[in-house]
Amino acid sequence: MPAEKNKNKTSGNNRPKKVTAGYLERAALHYLGRFSTSQSNLEAVLVRKIRRRNEGFAAPSDEQLTWVKDVVSKCVKYGYVDDSRYAQQRAESMLRRGKPVRMIAMDLKQKGISEEEIATTIETLQEESNVDMNRSAAAAFIKRRRFGCFRRPIEDREALLQKQQKELASMARAGFGFEISKEILGLAEDEIIELLV
Repeated sequence: MPAEKNKNKTSGNNRPKKVTAGYLERAALHYLGRFSTSQSNLEAVLVRKIRRRNEGFAAPSDEQLTWVKDVVSKCVKYGYVDDSRYAQQRAESMLRRGKPVRMIAMDLKQKGISEEEIATTIETLQEESNVDMNRSAAAAFIKRRRFGCFRRPIEDREALLQKQQKELASMARAGFGFEISKEILGLAEDEIIELLV
């Protein structure tokens, strides 16, 4: 029972700890040790950390924002943060998971990658790939979800038509166009394997 007593007690010092430039640097390095990120996203992470530590979740002061900019610029200078490398890795990963080009571009934009960098990344991926990226992503998607030639055989014609409609709807929700979805769902397994990056 003594453990339960201590569990509900709070220490007398519940005030948030002070934010310093050193703290932000350590927080950034810890975050970068776990995740790859963009400059913009790292800034957002550090600002959230400041808000958590500021009394009453107050907005960061000008001095704190200057510290954030300094820490991010140091991380860029030392090569810990590289937007182009991050965009390339994230786009390749999303493509392998079956995300269409449009969704990849939207995700990169959300992470703070510039329009030019997004266009360059997608162009580079397309050059490296010997097939259309959207077709390749659709192939990865149906393989992962066990659609098309990867689904279990269905004997009943009406049940098969319903299943095909559900698969088309699922692909549309994932961001694939009707024509690509219909084409990829109709391919044989060996043709799908050829499309995978």
